[in-house]
Amino acid sequence: MTGRDMDEVRSHWWPREGWWPGRLVYTWHLTFEGAPQLHRLAERYQQALAVVGGHDPVPVQWLHLTVQSVGWVDEVSEERLEQVTQAVAVRLGRLAPVELTFDRPAVRSESVAWEVTPAEPLREIWREIRNGIAEVAGEVPMAAEQAGGLHPHVSLTYMNTSGPAEPYVEALGGVDAEPVRVNVDRVTLIVQNRVLEPEWVYRWSTHAVVPLGADDGRRHVARST
Repeated sequence: MTGRDMDEVRSHWWPREGWWPGRLVYTWHLTFEGAPQLHRLAERYQQALAVVGGHDPVPVQWLHLTVQSVGWVDEVSEERLEQVTQAVAVRLGRLAPVELTFDRPAVRSESVAWEVTPAEPLREIWREIRNGIAEVAGEVPMAAEQAGGLHPHVSLTYMNTSGPAEPYVEALGGVDAEPVRVNVDRVTLIVQNRVLEPEWVYRWSTHAVVPLGADDGRRHVARST
């Protein structure tokens, strides 16, 4: 399954409200450190796209699927973060792991990305994370692109210029690759940094790892940030 390619692209690196250089955010992600088959697939497509230019490939160790923000690090107390983590962990412990399929990526307006399937289990994860945050904090941050719900995707590269999408579409069409399936059995709470010039990448450290389908959903592996 593949999404529809856009006709035009624009730079992904426009200023986000409140996200100045060096400011960190707590956010729930799926991360793919332990998916070497996905890394190899990403590198194949990135190699094909390298002849086009105008974009910043995502190093495979930073491949991610954004799920839900908690808030800025300078605005969320450690106590509040722990309460949110526990509330989310209980809910995610009731959900089963899911196998995701990564097929041909699509050219989006600001990136080339996989539109990951199946989407509905990921939307259920998103809703339960939001419910956990709401239980503790009342209000839940909402990204503009999530106003119509979660559209799960994993970006291979971010555009850094505007122009026609056709060269990217043609480059992707030259890759003959089988779909990859990745089992997801956990969701990660990260401390994320949006690194601009000269790297143009999202980096993070892990704060907590919450299992899906755990006997006791409150168990999580805390990591130093």
